[in-house]
Order: sequence, then C-alpha cells, then structure tokens
Amino acid sequence: MEERTQDYRLVTTAEDLAAVAKTLQSAEAIGVDIETTALSPHDGGMRLLQLATPEETFVIDVFEVGDLSPLTEVLEGGPIKVGHNLKFDYQFLHAVYGISLSPLFDTMLAAQVLDGGNYAASYSLEAVVERYLDESLDKSQQRSDWSGELSRGQLEYAARDAAILLPLRERLAEALEAEELGFVSKIEFAAVASIAEMELAGIKLDLQRWKELERVVRERRDRAALELESHFPEPEGVLPLEGLGPRLNLNSPQQITDAFRSLGIELPDTKVWTLLKVEHPAAEALLRYRELQKKLGTYLETYPKFIHKKTGRIHANFLQCRVPTGRLACAAPNIQQIPHEDEFRRCFVAEDGNTLVIADYSQIELRILAEVSEDPAFVGAFQRGMDLHRLTAATMYNVSMDEVTKDQRSAAKRINFGLMYGRGARSLSAQLGTDEDRGRQLIDEYFANYPKVQRFLQRTANRATRDRTLRTLAGRVRKFGNDPVADDRGAMRREAMNYPIQGASADIAKLALSYIRRELKDTDARLINSIHDEFVVECAEELAPEVSEKTRQAMTRAGEKLLKKVPVEVEVEVSREWRK
Repeated sequence: MEERTQDYRLVTTAEDLAAVAKTLQSAEAIGVDIETTALSPHDGGMRLLQLATPEETFVIDVFEVGDLSPLTEVLEGGPIKVGHNLKFDYQFLHAVYGISLSPLFDTMLAAQVLDGGNYAASYSLEAVVERYLDESLDKSQQRSDWSGELSRGQLEYAARDAAILLPLRERLAEALEAEELGFVSKIEFAAVASIAEMELAGIKLDLQRWKELERVVRERRDRAALELESHFPEPEGVLPLEGLGPRLNLNSPQQITDAFRSLGIELPDTKVWTLLKVEHPAAEALLRYRELQKKLGTYLETYPKFIHKKTGRIHANFLQCRVPTGRLACAAPNIQQIPHEDEFRRCFVAEDGNTLVIADYSQIELRILAEVSEDPAFVGAFQRGMDLHRLTAATMYNVSMDEVTKDQRSAAKRINFGLMYGRGARSLSAQLGTDEDRGRQLIDEYFANYPKVQRFLQRTANRATRDRTLRTLAGRVRKFGNDPVADDRGAMRREAMNYPIQGASADIAKLALSYIRRELKDTDARLINSIHDEFVVECAEELAPEVSEKTRQAMTRAGEKLLKKVPVEVEVEVSREWRK
C-alpha cells in the first residue's frame, strides 16, 4: 500500500519498493536518512528508510516491506548517496541488510572539512542546515518512539530530513570546490565505509588476562604509593602506625606541593615536565604512581564495561573528522591509546581459529618531513634505506654510524620527532634529562645538519602567523581562527610546524583505510582497529599470508599517492595477540 502526500510517498509493499528503485536509478544524487529503534544495529533495528530526489521523497516502512533487496543495486552504485553522519546509516544497512552504501557524500564531514580544524560548536543536521541554508529544522520528533504505529508528524519529520540533504549538498559542494577541498573531501567520504565496518566488527578483549593485569598493576600502584610516602617525614604529633599516607592525597597538587616543601623542594606546579627536572627519588616515585593510577582508572577498571553482551567484543566509536590534523579520534572507549607495553596489548586477541595482521608505516611522519622540506640529507637517507635516527645521532655526536650507542640513537629519535612537533630547548632538555643549554646546543647541531628542515619549519610557522591557514600535501586546510591555539602565538607556531606533517599522515591513513577495505573485500578478513599509522586486521589463520600482502600493498599505494620523493615502507606482523 502506498500513501501519497504533498511532502512524501509512504511505501509499505515490496511491489511499490521495486518501482521506487526504478525511479531512483536515474537520479544524480539521492538524499538518504533512516530512523531506528536503537543507536546501534547490535541493539535494535531500522524502522524507516527515507530516500529523496529533487522531485519527491520516499518514506519506506521497513517493518512492513521487510526485504530491501530491490534497492541493493541503486544503493550500492549509481547515484551519489547524500547523508549526514553516514557512518550511522551505513552501519544499519550493512549489518541488517548486507547493503554497502556507495558512492557517498557526507554533509557532516563536508562541513567539518570546510571548517579546517576551527570547529563549530555543533555538527548536527539542524546546525549545519542553519549555517549553510539559513533554514530551521524541527527536530522535536528525533527522540520519539519509532517502534510502534507512526504518526503523520513522525513521517513528515523523517521525509524533511532526507529532502533537505540535496540542497545542502549543493551548497557544501560549491564551498568545497571554491576552497579547493574536493580531493580531501573525497578521501573522507571514501573512508566512511571502512570506519563503519571497523566499528561493527569490534575488537576482542581477553577478559581473564585483563583482570589479572588489573590485579598486578594495582599491586604496583600500591607499592609506588608506599614508596612515595616513605620519602616524606612523618608529621609531628602523629603516631607512627598512623603515618603520613592516609593524610596525604596523592592526587592533590596542593598536598603534593606541601609534601615536597617538607623536603626543602619548592615546586611551581606538579606537571610532568616540572617533576622530570627534580633530582629527588620522590619525584620519580610520584611520576611512577601517577602512571600506574592512570592505567588503572583509564583502562583496566573501565574497558570491560564496554564489552557488548551480544557480540562479546568492544565496539568503539571512531570520530572521523574532529581533530584539526584530520587524524581519527576514538571514544567509548579509546582503543587507539592503549599503553604500548606488551602486557596491555596482548590482552586484545583474535577469535579462536583467527589471527591478527598488524601493519604500520615505517617512520611515515619523518618521510613526510623529508618530502615537504626537500632536505637532501633527509631525502637521501630514506632513498638509501638508512636508519634516520642512527644517521642523526652519528652526525650530531660526530661518530661513525657503527659507533652510535643505544642512548645516542634514542636521543636522536626524540630530537627528530620533538623538533617536528615544535618543541624548544626547554621541553626537549627535560625529555632528554639534560639542561637547557645542552638542549639548545643539540638543536643547533641538528639544524646545522638539516638546514632545509629548519627553513621549512620556520617558513611554515611564519605562514600560519601571516595567513592564518596551512595545507597538507592533499590540500587539507587548517584555519587558525577564533580558537585557543590562535590566541597563543607560541602554541600556534608549534602546531603550524607539525600540521603539514601530521595532517598528511592522516590523509595517507584515511586513503589506506579505503584501499585496505577494497583489497580485502572478497576475503574473510576485517579491519578491527586503526591507530593513526597502524592498522589491525583479523582473519582466518590460513589467510594470514594473503591478507598480509594485500594490506601491505594497499598501504604502500596510499602512501605513494602523496609521497613522490621518498619511498614508502610498511612493516607487517602476524600474531594472535595485538603485539609485535
């Protein structure tokens, strides 16, 4: 049965659905929106599918129609599918009906790309429509019950959300073209499917190992607390059995400052960089305590709560375009920032019979720095397959490559990355455990060996200060507008030095996401995590060699899309646990 109104056509039968598919096939673009009974396909289903052309809008009652297969061809090819936060729509259509939306234009991502890291307060459809079309959307029905009998108001609301997407896309597409952001927006749109499927797949946490690690880390934390307290004198008038411990809040900066004052040490603050410069075992003990406390509170005590009861896996939320550099962010929980120690990563495992293919780029940000600076020593080192950190150490410490010590290479590595992130002598010396004069000397020696790197970093910082915009190799823009960074000249210069590098790394990673998905499409393998320049794929054990090579090829091709002067290298490991 089909109901017609001036605003939409309600579709409730399979016969009408076939006719809708035929009508949609000739459209250039289709507005796509859905209404669901839950926020995840693991928890609920789809009630409505709204599809709009410039001429009319179809509201499909999925409960009544049931089978959406007549729409598969038009939704997986042909017209551009325009949606707002398409990752959400993609996941329901893919998980419930096996449909992979393509090609895509995501109005939320387009608005975020246009804002260039100077993000607005909201990227809801209502907010973006108001900014770009100067229209108001009534969202009062958004949280209504979509599982029962639907009202006329609900249907009209659903239809409007789909129809508004087409004029919104036109306005955004014009803006993207005017600001030369077409290539970057295509990178973002192409990555949606990979990210949506990665979230759906989730990652498995070995709960028994995790709980055992929690016990071990808690014992370490408690020992660190006792060691820290042992450095402070007992207060007068307190019985020895009471001690200072129960009276000292180790998480209170004021109490910590007072405790150090009792040792004759005046702390301006209790930040990491300050404590690193304090030559007293109490400072080391405090840093160790804080690190262990963070591991407990941030990871060990909270992550088991995110294991889904139906799937037995963690399904994190990847935020595609909310970091100024374009990097993926992650929440609920953040599985990108798991501590690097093997004891943590080995708790993330493959299902029985499966294994993990773990692939990451070799020094991708330094390769990008070589590309954009065109420093001959940098470029030459990568072209000759040399260890850049060892080369840097040899030139800075005036020794041969063979004579470079482990500590010298480690220091050179910190300098290579530190200067790329805009660090000065103060923070670099604290990280290296030396004084500021030595830190300044090391920086001078570094730039004497890589003068074009210095000129690139200074030129980039000056351009950001002057023009308030920067771009990556792919054209992604960073606009320094009304944000805290722009108000702090030093902070803006530091971010500016790093933005073209980390931004290009993000562009390559997102290209890699779409390329990996394409390579693995016909295999029994699935992306389960992306940590900036590292990707984790789960597959059957017997497929590991094939999946490894396909992943390597996809990542290499993504890197070579932007890097022309230096080679791209990808390192791949296979393990049942997430470690290398």
